[in-house]
Amino acid sequence: MTSFEKIAEKFAPVTALLNEFIQMFDEEYTVQIGPNFCADNIKEVVYYSVAVPKVATDEFIENFVSRFPACSCFNNFTLSFMHELGHLETEWDMVDDTEERNTITDNKTYFDLYNERIATDWAGEYLTEHRDEMLILEKQILRSLHEIWQSIPD
Repeated sequence: MTSFEKIAEKFAPVTALLNEFIQMFDEEYTVQIGPNFCADNIKEVVYYSVAVPKVATDEFIENFVSRFPACSCFNNFTLSFMHELGHLETEWDMVDDTEERNTITDNKTYFDLYNERIATDWAGEYLTEHRDEMLILEKQILRSLHEIWQSIPD
């Protein structure tokens, strides 16, 4: 078993919680742990990460919450995961922005890309409309993450 497979096995309870949640949007969607938060629209997979650089996280949260202040109560994990789910849920409206992505040098420009904006819009609207149930799910996920991290020796 590779090191990554061992990590994925440790975080299986979190993956299971997220998979159960994501199924209500589409039975074909799945969740996997990965090196970073991202969505694969072809495979219909949302990847989540447990190791994200602080500067990237801070800038992402600042952008998200400036657009959806009601979402300031959510953890960066929830905001990131829901943004990636937003990519799957807005796939029909996405544009080919490959050339533009290749010229980006800062996060602000990246967050302003059309595909990134519509994914955040979807996530922000969903979280705002389903605030209470999402806070319950977030609490379960964060508790599970905490328990897993506590079980890993220093």
